Amino acid sequence: LAFPMVGTVSPQVGEGGAVVPPRFAADGRTPLAIIGGTGYVGRLLARRLLAHPTFCLGPIVGSQRSEGLLYEDVWQQKEDALVANYGDQLWTRQPFPEALRGVRVSSLDELLADEGCRLAVSCVAPDVGYVEDILTSNGFAVFSISPYKRSHNLMVLEVNPTQMPRSMAQGAALFKSPNCVSVGTTLALHALHAAFGLRDVSVCTLQSLSGRGDALYPPELVQGNVYPIWGTKENTETYIANEIAALVPTESLSVRAHRVGVHVGHFVDVRVRVRDAAALSSVEEVYAAFEKFAPLSHLPEGALPSLPPRPLHTMRDVGTPRPASHCGTPKPGRPPAARGEWGGMAVSVGNVKLADGAWDICFSLVVNNMVRGAYGAALLMAEYHQYLSARPDELLRLARGAEAPGAEAPGAEAPGA
Repeated sequence: LAFPMVGTVSPQVGEGGAVVPPRFAADGRTPLAIIGGTGYVGRLLARRLLAHPTFCLGPIVGSQRSEGLLYEDVWQQKEDALVANYGDQLWTRQPFPEALRGVRVSSLDELLADEGCRLAVSCVAPDVGYVEDILTSNGFAVFSISPYKRSHNLMVLEVNPTQMPRSMAQGAALFKSPNCVSVGTTLALHALHAAFGLRDVSVCTLQSLSGRGDALYPPELVQGNVYPIWGTKENTETYIANEIAALVPTESLSVRAHRVGVHVGHFVDVRVRVRDAAALSSVEEVYAAFEKFAPLSHLPEGALPSLPPRPLHTMRDVGTPRPASHCGTPKPGRPPAARGEWGGMAVSVGNVKLADGAWDICFSLVVNNMVRGAYGAALLMAEYHQYLSARPDELLRLARGAEAPGAEAPGAEAPGA
C-alpha cells in the first residue's frame, strides 16, 4: 500500500508448465510465507515482498475455499466486492501485481512440505489462529498480527526493544504485534512516558474501514456516518485497552473506538495526565519528546529495511494530522520515501494542546493501519529476527542485558486480548 515497486520480478515456469512464485529466484533473499495471504493485509504484504531487499515472497496460504485458485482471481473478486459495497469514491481498488500473474494459492500442507521456507507472517482471524501453533510446532518462526494468543510475546520494537532478543534466546517461535491502534498509540505514549512519566490516559479512535479487512459493513452504518463499535462483535476496545496497558505503564486507561467512512488511516485522539506536569511549559516540549524518541537508532543504517529513522513524524500545522492526507499512502507525484510518514511506517502526531481541563497533554495521531499497524509491524519483527539470527553474539548480549535488574520492559505478556 505504501511502498513503491522498485523493480519487477517475473514468475517462473516449473515442471509441467506450472507457474512458480518469484521466491525461487536465485537472488539470495529469504522466502517469507503469508498465512491469510488472500485477505486484505496479506494481499498488500505480497505486493510489498516483491520489492523487499532481504525477504522474497514465499507460499501464499489461504482458506480451503481458495486453495489452488489463481491468486489473481481471488484478489480481483475481493477488490470487486469492496468497491461494490463502499463505492469507488470511498474505496480505492488495489491493482494486482503483474509479477504475481499465474501464481496459485497454496494449502497449509503445501507450506509445511516446503523445506525452503521456515518463516511466515500470519494475518489470520483468531478463530483459525491454531494454524500458528501448527507452524511453530513444525519449526517455523511466525510473526503475527492475529489476535490469537496475542497476550504472549507481545511487542512493538521501539516500545519494548528487549522483548525480541530475550524471547529468541528463550527459544520463542511466535512473535506478536498488537492491534493497529495500539501500535501507533504506544509509540507516542512511550515517548511521553520517557519524558514526563504517565499517569492517566484516555484514547478515542476513529478507525478506517480497511481495519476490518474484507469484511463488509452495511454502507448505511459507515458512509457519511460514525459507527460506535462497543458491544458489537468487534472486540477492538478490549484489545486496545489490554495491549496499551501491557506495553506502557499507566495508572488508569480509557478506550472508546469507532469506525468511520475512511479507506485507510486510523485517527486517534489521546489525552494524558503526566507525573511531571511542572516540566510542561509549552507544546514545543511535547513535540521535542516525540522527535527525540528513536530507541533503535543505534542499529546500523539499513539493518532493518522497514525501520524509519524516527517512528513519530511530528506535524505542527493547524488541522493536522488527517488520515487521508498523512498516513503515508502514496499520492501521485509524491513518492512515499520523500515524506515524513516513511511510506506509512512512521506515525504522524500533532494537534498538541496543554492544560485542557483535567488533562495535561492532548494530541492527535494518525497510524497507517495497513502498513505500520499491520503488515509493516510483522515485517519489522521479521527483519529484526533475521538481523539477530545472523548475529548470535549480539543476540546473547541483548538478551542478557534484558535480564539485568531494572532492564525489564513492559510487554512480555498482556493481561488478555
